[in-house]
Amino acid sequence: MQQEGNRENAPNIPKIGELVIVQVSKVMQFGAYCRLPEYSNIEVFLPIKEVSSGWIKNIREFIHEGQNIVCKVVLYDKDRRSIDVSLKKVTPKETKDKIGKYNLEKRLTALVQQSIKASGVKGTEEKMERIRVENRGYSELFQHAISEDEWFENLNIPEKLKEEIKKIIKANMKEKKKEVSYIVTMTSYNTESGASELRSILEDGRKTGVEIFYISAPKYRFSAEGKDYSEAENKIKKALNIAESRLSKQGVFKFEKEKLKREKDDILAQI
Repeated sequence: MQQEGNRENAPNIPKIGELVIVQVSKVMQFGAYCRLPEYSNIEVFLPIKEVSSGWIKNIREFIHEGQNIVCKVVLYDKDRRSIDVSLKKVTPKETKDKIGKYNLEKRLTALVQQSIKASGVKGTEEKMERIRVENRGYSELFQHAISEDEWFENLNIPEKLKEEIKKIIKANMKEKKKEVSYIVTMTSYNTESGASELRSILEDGRKTGVEIFYISAPKYRFSAEGKDYSEAENKIKKALNIAESRLSKQGVFKFEKEKLKREKDDILAQI
C-alpha cells in the first residue's frame, strides 16, 4: 500500500482510507473498472477480492454496470497511476453517512450553479470549481456563507456572486425538505437473467425520483426527499411497487423503514 506522500503531485485524488462514491462502469470476471464522480470521474479498480468477504461464484450477483456504491480507497500506485478501492471494507453505517454527505454535496453544487447564473458574472465557473476541489466540496464554503464571517467576506470571488450565494441559502433554508429512507432486500430466483432483472428494477426505481444505493448483497437503500414527508413517501412507494410487482412471485422482496437522525448543530442539514 502506498503512503500519503505519494499524492503530492495529485491533489485531486482521494486519500488512502477515504470513503468515495463509486460508479461501476465495466464488470469483468476478476473485478470492475469504476469512476469517481467526486473526483472528475477518474478511473479506479475494484478487485474481486475486495467485493465481498465470502466466496464469489459470479461477481455480477454483487455488482453491475451503472451501479452506484460506496467504497474505501485501499491502494494508490503513483508509478502506475492506479487506484484500488474496496467494497467489503465499508460498514453499513459508513455507507449511510457517505450517501448523506454525497447527496448534500450534490445539493450544494446545484445551489452554486444557480448562484452563478443569477449573478450574471461570467468566468466564475472555473474559480468556483477550484474552491470545490481545494476544500473537497462546497460544505465549508456554505458554512462560512451562512455565518457571513471573515473567511467568506475575504473569499476571492465577485461580490455579486457572494450576495447571490447568501440569497439562495436563505431562500432554500425556508423550504427545508423532508427525507424518507427504506432498507430494501431484493433477490431474484431467475438464474439466467436475475442480474439484468434487478438492474432494470433499480433503473426504473430511480426514474421515480428515488436515490438508490447498494449496501451489501442483497440489501439496497431507497431514499427520497419532498417538501413534506407525504411527498417523499409517495416517491418511495412508487419505487417499491415497481420492485414488488416484478419480484413477488420469482424472488425475495422485503423492506423496512429506516430511522434517520440529523445532527441539530449541523446547519447545512437545513439546506
